[in-house]
Amino acid sequence: MADRCPGGLGAGSRRLGRATAEDRPRCAARRREAAPPLPRGVLAALACLLAAGLAPACDPAPTSTPTPTPSQSPPIASLAALPRPASPEAPAPTGAAHASNPLGLPAHSVKLDPGRRVFTFSDRMLAGARLGSTLVLYAATVVGFEGDDLIIEGRGGPSYKVHPGYVIPVPDAPRLRPHDPVLTEWNGVMKHAVITRFVKDKMEVRYTDMDPRTPLALLKGVRFVVQTEGLVPGNFAAWKDGETWRHVLLVSRLGGPPADPGAVVTSLPSSSARWFALGYGGAALLADESALRPLPIKPQLKIGASVWAEWVGALRPAVVQSAEETGLYTVKFERAGRPATVGWGLLTPPLGS
Repeated sequence: MADRCPGGLGAGSRRLGRATAEDRPRCAARRREAAPPLPRGVLAALACLLAAGLAPACDPAPTSTPTPTPSQSPPIASLAALPRPASPEAPAPTGAAHASNPLGLPAHSVKLDPGRRVFTFSDRMLAGARLGSTLVLYAATVVGFEGDDLIIEGRGGPSYKVHPGYVIPVPDAPRLRPHDPVLTEWNGVMKHAVITRFVKDKMEVRYTDMDPRTPLALLKGVRFVVQTEGLVPGNFAAWKDGETWRHVLLVSRLGGPPADPGAVVTSLPSSSARWFALGYGGAALLADESALRPLPIKPQLKIGASVWAEWVGALRPAVVQSAEETGLYTVKFERAGRPATVGWGLLTPPLGS
């Protein structure tokens, strides 16, 4: 007999009218009784599907702690307060390849008393130095000696040893005059400058090897070395590297006969001396003295003069356009667009072969 539940549709049924509230539960029960039983496998699958919303695919519940959501994460201040594992900074290497002479410079001597000021390199720079490494000269103080090595007061750390070839001595009380080219400091780093005037107990200087827009500086209690002409530690020089003249900073003269006191040291074709110097970007190098030419420390150039000026570590042909202020020139490079401002020590009249 066909199903005739009011308001429902059964197999072969027809609509008889709207079902009442009492009829609906009774009709649902009659349908469940009339429906054929589901196979056991289907029932198991349905059970897993229903459980999926509560546990992943009928697998055992995970035992690891779940990752907290952003709203549950601890604040940054709490993380910062957590103790950190000890990870001390790797110490500088010591032993046979000691940081006092990583480049293996030959024996070299300087006469200094403890307490004297110098420009030299930090212990960490020396520890990993090799030819081509970037090195920067810093202001420092000699506190003692060990053999030929100088003991340098550490920069926020222990004292360390330095071979004399890595040091530029600084006089205690140099005689300074306006318009003198000097070695001095900028934030502890050795820089080239020109003294513009005295302001009470301070020196006003213009830096000549920095961005020309760097303002004048008033200095007090810093190191000064008055530059002298020739191949002298702290001066710039031209180094003939193949067919290119490189711009280098001289640090120390190694080997060769000692120069006469007061003599202007220039390159000698037969010289056996070499120089430890810094090239573009502070790259450490060794140059034969015969391949070096001194650059004027205080060039006297006229507008329209042909010169060689430093550009990306090399000396390039240029023409002087103006001498704007003490220590600076404006030049126009060949096959270049905008003029550039360069300082003393960064340009020279054209050099011979």
